[in-house]
Amino acid sequence: MKKIKAILNKYSLLLSLFLVIAIIGGGQFLNKKIKEEIRSAENEIKTKYEQVKKYEVAGEEAPSPQLIGRLSKEKVYLEQRIITLTESFSTEYPVSYEFRMYPSIEFKEYLYFSSDRLYKKASRRGLQMPSSLGFPSTGLVPEGEIRTLTLQFEVVKDVVNLIIDSGISVIEEITFGTPQKVNFYEVLPLKVSLVGTSNEVLRCLKYFEQPSSYFVLKNFSITKTGRRFFRIDMGINGVILKLEKEEKT
Repeated sequence: MKKIKAILNKYSLLLSLFLVIAIIGGGQFLNKKIKEEIRSAENEIKTKYEQVKKYEVAGEEAPSPQLIGRLSKEKVYLEQRIITLTESFSTEYPVSYEFRMYPSIEFKEYLYFSSDRLYKKASRRGLQMPSSLGFPSTGLVPEGEIRTLTLQFEVVKDVVNLIIDSGISVIEEITFGTPQKVNFYEVLPLKVSLVGTSNEVLRCLKYFEQPSSYFVLKNFSITKTGRRFFRIDMGINGVILKLEKEEKT
């Protein structure tokens, strides 16, 4: 104990110096932090002040009850317009089916039976179809590709049904791209080659351009292939609106 006291007495001056330095360092750190907080508060006050000055010049933009009420009315109006446009310019959109138990096998069955029904309908209506619509006919599809393939098939199926209803004689080819997400909707590009009489071709164009269709005709070219028949090549976009999650099992 005496040794400790002796050491403390011997180095008391040095220890006091260290303590003073520590207090000064802590004070400097605290002072720096306070200054930073003051600068931050000053900047915030400056920003708020400039905003208030702007509101004095343009009072209609100030966050007043009147402005909030007007913007709320505009929001309701725009929401109603979206609903109106959706109902007026699209009757239905393709639904992405969800296969849960054995996705690859269930997708294979879905593709086989849906394609079979589509080809039988085309045959009954006298429409000549290509031997394949471009979907895998052998093997099992990886689960990660099923959602995209299902959407592509549903869009192609709607295209074929529309063409059948228009009375076209021959579908020579249908090719499709990958769905592209754009904000709240998806776009699926397609290229379609058809053969029919002039009346059939014109009626088909009209069917694709009708307001209730979710297809957008980007471009087309028509060439004569015989005495009565014409070939039409079309670039089409399927615009698939996604207001909410739509899935079927």
